[in-house]
Amino acid sequence: MNLVNLLQGHRRSESTFLLGLKLLIMIIILSGLTGYLAILIIEVKQDAPITITSFINVEGIRPPNLYFRCAYNISIDLCSENYLLNNIFTPVMCSPEDTSVVFDEQSNNYIGTYKPSQDVFFRKKSLNSLYSVLLFININEEITIERPSAMTLMAYDSEYDLMDKYNLSTYDDSILLSNSYTITPNQGYLFSYSRTIKELITPSWMNDFGIPPTYEQKPSISSNLVGNPLSQLKLAEKHVEFTIQPKYINTVQVDREVRTHTYLGSLGLIGGAWGLGAAIYAFLFGADTLRPWGAVHLYCCGFSRAAQNKLKNALPIIPFFDTSDPKTKEHPKKGLSLAEQNELLSWALSRIDVLELFLQEYVIDVQFLDKIRKLKQNYDNDNNETGDEQEKNLASITTVTTEPSQQEESIMITIPPNLTQNSTTDNSSTTTTTTTYTADTADISQDDSSRHQNNLTQQQ
Repeated sequence: MNLVNLLQGHRRSESTFLLGLKLLIMIIILSGLTGYLAILIIEVKQDAPITITSFINVEGIRPPNLYFRCAYNISIDLCSENYLLNNIFTPVMCSPEDTSVVFDEQSNNYIGTYKPSQDVFFRKKSLNSLYSVLLFININEEITIERPSAMTLMAYDSEYDLMDKYNLSTYDDSILLSNSYTITPNQGYLFSYSRTIKELITPSWMNDFGIPPTYEQKPSISSNLVGNPLSQLKLAEKHVEFTIQPKYINTVQVDREVRTHTYLGSLGLIGGAWGLGAAIYAFLFGADTLRPWGAVHLYCCGFSRAAQNKLKNALPIIPFFDTSDPKTKEHPKKGLSLAEQNELLSWALSRIDVLELFLQEYVIDVQFLDKIRKLKQNYDNDNNETGDEQEKNLASITTVTTEPSQQEESIMITIPPNLTQNSTTDNSSTTTTTTTYTADTADISQDDSSRHQNNLTQQQ
């Protein structure tokens, strides 16, 4: 499906109407391919990554960072890490640096903070695994109607805390308040959470071409909060009990962004569409001629001239007639002398040799045929060797059989004359004796037959 070849001219054996039909069909196919390519480019430019979710196993996860905001003066009186030692719950006091309470002058609120140490992990169940973390929070002032006693809880992943971060991205804004709750005194809360790692594609122009991107990891948590009343005691009116426990100890969810439309992917799609168009064109008008020349042979500076010179030196005669000239005349076949016919025959044979060389070099892969030719040659050589061995054996047998006859002839030649006469006499006497014996045998058989007839007569 080469539009340039059609514009340069058509086959001399085809009509002009067929050429116009070819041009029309090819223009329709190329227009469709161009429109499809434009659609693919627009899709790449407007592509939004999708998220693929997977789960990975980890050795353990850390507790989250917690922030308690209250209008009253609060304190974290107890922070206990409950370990399971030999199936027995053993509380261990948290590090003093894990908890703190500060006053925020801008909001006139007290902020209680829990940030676990780096060595605090919820691990798989073992002999000394961390089971839960317990916090006791007290309000140290009298609760009045003017100021609400409710607290605001905000939780973040311990490795990606957004509390003190100012330049927030779109993803940061989406998770900033995803784990925000309101808690009240005289309640016991169970805070359960799971960890999620979001892998965001780093912006780059290479992402549009399908090159594997670089990812920025932003972990976060997904939590649930369940509360129950503690008691009706007056002391519990200012008290909050808070328990932290993970949903999954060794499982982390990974959400990775993936591009669905890239230029390399679009190139594969347009290649498939081009193949479909070429198949339709070949179905309607047949396949194009083979062209063993590429852009390097035709257009590259230096290479094209070198390729032409090499081909010119390798082929003594350039094969094929000048097909671009419609006035190419056939060679005369009649009225040639014997010398002219011989010259024409040698010229035709040389053109056949050059054409065969050209086909082997640029059109047909003859390696498979060479293998068959070698196998046939080996088979013929084996048959020739077998025939030569049979001829040698036959010759040796003939030589052995002819030697005794030659010896007999030599013996007959060396016999003396007197021995020859005696043997002749003996032979004649033997012949006479044999004749006499034959006659006697005949007489005896006649006597036996006559006796047999006499016996039959007497019986009758």
